[in-house]
Amino acid sequence: ARFNNPFGIALGPEGNLYIADGNNHVIRKISTEGQVTTYAGAGIAGYADGPANEARFNSPINLCFDPEGNLYVSDFLNQRIRKISPSGEVTTIAGTASPGYADGPALEAQFNYPRGICIDNQGNLYISDSWNHRIRKISTGGIVSTWAGGGTSMGVQSVGSYVDSTGTGARFYTPTELTIDASNNIYVADAYNHRIRKIDTNQSVTTLAGSGGFGPDAGGFQDGPGATARFNVPTACHATPSGDVYVGDGSSNRVRKITPGGYVTTFAGSGAAGFEDGLDTLAQFNFPRGITLDNSRNRLYVVDFGNHALRYIQLEPVSGTEEPGAIQFQVYPNPCNDWVTINLGQERSHVTITLSNTSGQELQTKNITPSKTISLNLAGLPPGLYYLSARQGEHTLVTKKLIKQ
Repeated sequence: ARFNNPFGIALGPEGNLYIADGNNHVIRKISTEGQVTTYAGAGIAGYADGPANEARFNSPINLCFDPEGNLYVSDFLNQRIRKISPSGEVTTIAGTASPGYADGPALEAQFNYPRGICIDNQGNLYISDSWNHRIRKISTGGIVSTWAGGGTSMGVQSVGSYVDSTGTGARFYTPTELTIDASNNIYVADAYNHRIRKIDTNQSVTTLAGSGGFGPDAGGFQDGPGATARFNVPTACHATPSGDVYVGDGSSNRVRKITPGGYVTTFAGSGAAGFEDGLDTLAQFNFPRGITLDNSRNRLYVVDFGNHALRYIQLEPVSGTEEPGAIQFQVYPNPCNDWVTINLGQERSHVTITLSNTSGQELQTKNITPSKTISLNLAGLPPGLYYLSARQGEHTLVTKKLIKQ
């Protein structure tokens, strides 16, 4: 299968993946067996509601599902929000043909190049209205309002700014993708502020992670605490049930991870633009632009925009560790500071614990005498991402990631 500038991705309730295939002007479906089909769109840029195979989109860019299986689409160049029912009927739920800024009844409201889209547990939709530098809300009653972001300059030539505040007192600069957690907190990939912002249910806007200047060329790259970490045009984000937020850091060609405590690490990608599979931080991406998590497969899917491909990262090896007698491997605390403890579940021998860096270099090796827990001293190591492995002979039983703060 081939894509043409794919953007957003969503996991359907039945486990299939759906991709906004922007320059093909269609929504693609990837079944659990890996078959790629066109889910909606005639493949011609335009605007038409109706049966899925006759409907037309114009650069669809992001997606989200509701619990009933309806798929919502940010139809970027049509300035509209579209809905695809489980039966395959495409309708318009908000927006008009012309870019602009107007709240009110959904079909009279105006957007200015809508990008990100997410839905809360009450059925309200949230849209990142990128060139209005605002987050808009579409209520279940069909009313569009401004949830966060303000300013007077709007349009193609407008420039955003950066302010943490409440509601319309906050400022964004080309917000792109949105994600929402179980508590209805919204996370915003604030692209040209090079930050990840958080909006709570009281409309309070704060910065979860990111620092530095603002503007298209003000990005950077640095792991570490959220207040000093740096991103470079983040355009994708996904909140997980565990509280982590994964970020597609577009211009740095990396996937980053923000822990619940706000610590930022590089999860995958060497930083060089390219296409290379392999060990997470040695792999290469070309502007990762969409992210979603499939818990059933323990995979993080990444839409690799510049490579026109869908990639995935296996979060933990699926190696039968839940079978009776299989090794347990609990690592805590993680993230850690100077010490880390490994719990093997029961006393074991003939097991070797290895600590490696992201280049595969073994930094510490410890052979276990009969023991249930062991501790490693990491005081001499710099902060960053490491790998802990348990081996018996030449066989690696399990590998887990470790973050040192």
